[in-house]
Amino acid sequence: GATRHTRDRAVDEVDRVFRVLREELGVLVKTSTPTTKAIAGVLLGSFFLHLLLGTWTAPVLALVPDKTVPCVWNIVTSGFYEMNVIGVVVDVLGVLYLGRLLEPIWGTPEFIKFIFITQTTVGAAAFVTMYVLYVSTTSQFYLFARFSGFHGVLVALTVALRQQLPEERVPLPPPLGAALRLRNKHLPGLYLVAAGILSLVNGAKHHHIGLWLFAAYGALAGWCYLRYFQKVKIDKDVKDDDADTENNYKFGDDREEFEFAKQFPESCAPAIRVVTDPIHGLLCGGKRG
Repeated sequence: GATRHTRDRAVDEVDRVFRVLREELGVLVKTSTPTTKAIAGVLLGSFFLHLLLGTWTAPVLALVPDKTVPCVWNIVTSGFYEMNVIGVVVDVLGVLYLGRLLEPIWGTPEFIKFIFITQTTVGAAAFVTMYVLYVSTTSQFYLFARFSGFHGVLVALTVALRQQLPEERVPLPPPLGAALRLRNKHLPGLYLVAAGILSLVNGAKHHHIGLWLFAAYGALAGWCYLRYFQKVKIDKDVKDDDADTENNYKFGDDREEFEFAKQFPESCAPAIRVVTDPIHGLLCGGKRG
């Protein structure tokens, strides 16, 4: 009767959604660059390594403040070592999507350089933060916290995508795509909010504190590099006082719309500028980063 017909329609709709998901995933993998596929492979491999040998590999490859000295490499390796199944799915899909769009614009060397600089900065900043918290509170919770994941780099890549292709729609599967109408410019703020909520809801345990720190420092590190340090080619016909006209390049993106606070709702801007204005003053001698 009517109940069976409704059930059959629901099953057909679920089948259609999964069919579209498989098709979208196939397109994503097929159109991704070799570099992003290699990074995705490393992230998947690290997750399976953790499942098999986590007792031995996690203390060495994940970020553990107590072991960072002398194991300083975990500042970098922690970004490519994943211990959570949801995390590895988000990381792999994220790097395939973001890398597919950004690497052709920048070129492979700049893409790899951005990832390495961002992860090194994120890992070092997270280590210092946890150690300061340990010294301030004398709680060994912060000293022996163990966390990892590609979250910092992923958020930094969303900041870069917002810079390059802010109005492009994010290809979410149905029915999410039609309902949310999400654009690239929304990704950094949404990622940070989601990471913060996830950390609080789960009681701010080790890996959730790490998720938030990695995400927050990733957004800031990625923006700082793009804002002040990335070498950018310029049009010789465009006048820019900060550009090296002889070599046809300048450093950073000084557009007003790329101010860090502009990536978030206007109500958040005053609090965000408390952090970014001193950075801008230190690097450029002015106000408003």
